[in-house]
Amino acid sequence: MTPQPLRRILAALAVALAAAASCPGCGKAQAPEAAAPPSATADAAAAPGADPARAPAAAATAVPAAAPVAADPEGKVVLWHAYRDAERAAIDQLVDHWNKNHPKLSVEALAVPIDAIIDKFQVAVPNGNGPDLIVFAHDKIGVWAKDGLIQPLGDFATPERLKRFLPQTVRPLVHDKAIYGLPLAFKSLVLFYNQKLVPTPPKTLGQLIEVAKGLTRPDAEAFGLAYEAANLYFHAPFLFGAGGTVFDDSGRVPAIDGTAARQAIETARDLYKVHKILPQGSISGFVLTAMFNDGKVPFVFQGPWFIGEIDKSVQWAVAPLPELAPGKPLKPFLGSEAVMLSKKATHVAAALRIVDYLTSDEAALVRVSVGRQMVANVKTYEMPKWADDPVVKVFRAQADMAVAMPAAAEMAAVWNPYNTALQKAIYGETPAAEALGEAARKIGEDIARMNK
Repeated sequence: MTPQPLRRILAALAVALAAAASCPGCGKAQAPEAAAPPSATADAAAAPGADPARAPAAAATAVPAAAPVAADPEGKVVLWHAYRDAERAAIDQLVDHWNKNHPKLSVEALAVPIDAIIDKFQVAVPNGNGPDLIVFAHDKIGVWAKDGLIQPLGDFATPERLKRFLPQTVRPLVHDKAIYGLPLAFKSLVLFYNQKLVPTPPKTLGQLIEVAKGLTRPDAEAFGLAYEAANLYFHAPFLFGAGGTVFDDSGRVPAIDGTAARQAIETARDLYKVHKILPQGSISGFVLTAMFNDGKVPFVFQGPWFIGEIDKSVQWAVAPLPELAPGKPLKPFLGSEAVMLSKKATHVAAALRIVDYLTSDEAALVRVSVGRQMVANVKTYEMPKWADDPVVKVFRAQADMAVAMPAAAEMAAVWNPYNTALQKAIYGETPAAEALGEAARKIGEDIARMNK
């Protein structure tokens, strides 16, 4: 028999999927109105940065801030995140707004550098320290749940709450029949292009290659396309576009050395060795950004974080990733960025109240307008301002052509061997089949050690 909490999760997803199906590809179908959380209407009335003219119906009929609302739990909630720049400004604005209006329940937000937050969290929580809440991508859920670092939301994840979000941002948060967090935003790769160099984006990979060839000048260190080819995250569009996968249907057993996976690597290798449109040797994100800003590359595969790295002098735009072949679009990984509850949270009721606030439709308006996040909330994309935004619109469309990153603990064993295989096959002389075979053996050995 299906456990009761899981039945509620599946029911909510079914409703959300049915709503999305009524408007294929656009994600603008009207979802049933979500139940307002305690004091959510008062929060909406004064939500920082909110546009009253474009606010959802709930905000339009908000209870005045002075009106009595349900009492909040008391205490302090500690939140860790790795946001910087505009994203950090948005979360700080929301936290400041909350603290000014809720004196008995405060939030302390701590920005932790992205290269340190995982280790700090994994060390702090087992010792009874660390935050009550952490914001991170869903792909750590399997490992963190297995290690007892986060806890499921249980009855808090009601169908009414889950209906706020795009279904593809909720599904990745379900692990072992429980849901670990609510989504804030999603991230995926799209095609960024320099409009001065390329007025119209290509629709197929073949078209991109032809344009890129005409703009490649190795003597001037200018190339037609740049992306981190020896990194599975950036290679994923070719893998999934070719029909490949990372795990079998169980979601736990790697299946990386099939025909589609070999073809995907051969396609990427040809970009480098045959068409010669990629920079010579694997590059870092920092170098890629510099090349794009200097007009040395017209096309890059990047995600929403790249927006804040583009120099203001660059005339740029985004487009969906091109088709690998007719009817076979490149499909990137989809990351669902969620707020999760620490296993050692000291004030669970208070922490869940903050989860509700940060993931509300009203808070999403701040995060999309100030932080330029691709938020998970459905209602945002029903508003003309955001539905028609040329950047937001592309990312929203790409989300329908993306594959959720595996959240299984076994994924931790996949990244490095797969990246090594890409390095050897694309930039070296190792055949794709041999490189993937070596990676598969290494992954299998590492997973066996993990499960001992």
